[in-house]
Amino acid sequence: MAVQRYGFIFKAPGMQFLTHNGSLESEAFAATLCGVASVEEAELVAQELLTRHVQLIELCGAFTEAEVERIRSAIDDRISVAAVHYSPETLQRLQQLSD
Repeated sequence: MAVQRYGFIFKAPGMQFLTHNGSLESEAFAATLCGVASVEEAELVAQELLTRHVQLIELCGAFTEAEVERIRSAIDDRISVAAVHYSPETLQRLQQLSD
């Protein structure tokens, strides 16, 4: 069965999950996107996404592996949680942006 309900959480300074969120829907697919400023907020959002019956949660590359595990634990590993990972070259380019 293909994923029909999807959640994506991104982490960035100044994001507030109650106001920085949205959804995209078609007859066959629904995506919920939400911005957070911390892993604690991401845990709450992940729990909320479960109530919306999402089948997969993906996290942006700003989450560390330890934070990904915290989010999995927050939802008792009830659905798959995946994270974007950057190549070493991309990480280097991103580091240059913050210098």
